[in-house]
Amino acid sequence: MSGLSIPGHPFQYAWHVPDLESAVDYWANVLGVGPFFVNEVDSSSMAGFTYRGQPGLLRMKVAWAQSKEGQIELIEVLSSESNVYHDLIKKDRTAFHHIGIWSDDYQNDKAWLSSQYENVMDMGESNNICYFDTSQHSGAMLELIERNDAIVGLFGMISQAANSWDGSQPLRTMADLMAG
Repeated sequence: MSGLSIPGHPFQYAWHVPDLESAVDYWANVLGVGPFFVNEVDSSSMAGFTYRGQPGLLRMKVAWAQSKEGQIELIEVLSSESNVYHDLIKKDRTAFHHIGIWSDDYQNDKAWLSSQYENVMDMGESNNICYFDTSQHSGAMLELIERNDAIVGLFGMISQAANSWDGSQPLRTMADLMAG
């Protein structure tokens, strides 16, 4: 039995990609998943960001789309520093990287997972998102994400966009998402 606050609840499936636009083209035009909403992330603006327990630097583009019950996340790393994505995948390769799970009790779930796996990346003090290296057991990382109104609302908007998507403009900005 799991010690997690929401056992058995993966909702996000993420791939590292060397070229985000090309990956979106594949997912949209071959698999029919979309639209994807892209966001740029820069860890230098995240107080408390760590990689393998030390301050780190990570710049990346991420794009999210909903595919029925699961969210697809595509990640293109822009920075050259060591990072959690390149721990498992060479920078020029496309491959599955992690499963994202919700947490209703983030601090306790984080402590429970930390007792069994290395916390390899923490997205900072105000984000309540961290990664654990579970690759020995699953072949992938595990991302713990606090379920709160802000992130549930954002991901809900992405899901609504997928429900009404007509196949046009598969790659969009976060501003497009917020505009409705």
